[in-house]
Amino acid sequence: MRRTISLLVAIFGLIAAPAAGAMGLQPLTLGGAAPAVRADTPPAPRTHAPRHRFTLVDESAGTAVRARPKGHVLGTLPGRTPLGTPTWLWAVGFSRNDGWARVVLPWPPNGRTGWVRLRGHRVVHTETWVQADLSRRRVMLMHGSRVVRSFPAAIGAPASPTPIGRFSVTDPISTGDPSGPFGWYAFGLSGHQPNLPVGWSGGDQLAIHGTNDPASIGTPASAGCLRVSASALGVLKRALRPGTPVVIHP
Repeated sequence: MRRTISLLVAIFGLIAAPAAGAMGLQPLTLGGAAPAVRADTPPAPRTHAPRHRFTLVDESAGTAVRARPKGHVLGTLPGRTPLGTPTWLWAVGFSRNDGWARVVLPWPPNGRTGWVRLRGHRVVHTETWVQADLSRRRVMLMHGSRVVRSFPAAIGAPASPTPIGRFSVTDPISTGDPSGPFGWYAFGLSGHQPNLPVGWSGGDQLAIHGTNDPASIGTPASAGCLRVSASALGVLKRALRPGTPVVIHP
């Protein structure tokens, strides 16, 4: 348990003070049955994803990332994340005839994409994704264009706002410490916090995670991560997996 928490602190890092956030992970079932929508779930918000059927690519053998199909190599992604999760990537574009996909990268700066070859890699499709609305301070589990569940969330404080953009789940993980600053579960994301608090010594990876400060949920209180309740984590754990798209908008 201590090793897991130490890795989370080193990689996510956003846990130091009540005004700091954190992250986490664990594998899920792709395309599992969607929970029933509660009567108190707010109406569907505006949608910022271009489509609602997503393609995820298994890169657990590692892969070279190129600037364009057959172009120069930008870098290499290992087959596993620093937390040991097999690498899955969200494909947001495809070449016409030669088997390449443009994927969301876990490299800073946020918003980077690159091209990977599809041949020899497993591809799966899903309509499950997460939408975070910062203005409403909510995290929504989506199935296609439908809101399955909506949860209040703590967002980044004014000095360390939560970054917006397209991200994906890199690491679903049980923290082993339900009373700790990450809660009992966390989802590491492919994004990074470029506006860390002054004196910050932890990591910069974004995450959706629990908290030992439930009063902060629904407020701008974190170092950039999204904090949700323990019960929200239980719903998300059953629905998300590595590669699941996460769209954060203002």
